[in-house]
Amino acid sequence: MGLWGPRGAPEVVKFWDHHGGVSEPMGWQAVTAISLAVLAVTGVVLAVAAVVSLREIGRLVDRLSRLAEMLERDGAPLLAATRALTEDARQIVSGVRAEVSELVAGSRRLRGGLEDAAEALAARTRDLEAVLDIVQEEVEETALEVAAALRSTRRGISLLGALKRALLRGRR
Repeated sequence: MGLWGPRGAPEVVKFWDHHGGVSEPMGWQAVTAISLAVLAVTGVVLAVAAVVSLREIGRLVDRLSRLAEMLERDGAPLLAATRALTEDARQIVSGVRAEVSELVAGSRRLRGGLEDAAEALAARTRDLEAVLDIVQEEVEETALEVAAALRSTRRGISLLGALKRALLRGRR
């Protein structure tokens, strides 16, 4: 039902005592006093909570202040060292790029030289094959001529031998 009765008038709040009986009814002044006490206690609790929270916030602000001081103190040298390290890394990368570019260029020159040498070797090999073909033909022709000359010489020798025998027979 609440604190208000059917006709809009406040109801009387009854309290039970610790013996099980009904104690004297309270009027709206007592309810207001109790409500005010509850609000006061709530206000005190909130105030204590606010003080504790403000204390923690103060500690946090102190920690953040120390962090800011440390960053101000150590941040500049750290940033300078990082910049120097970055610059060193850039120089190293630049040097490596230059070396790689030189290696690539040298590799291209070497490959070009090898291709030229391979082409020259192939041309010389073709020339050598042509010379060997000519030499082989000449050797074969010479061998045939020598064989023909030997045959002719043998015939001539055998004719001379037959003539000698014929002459020697005739003398005897």
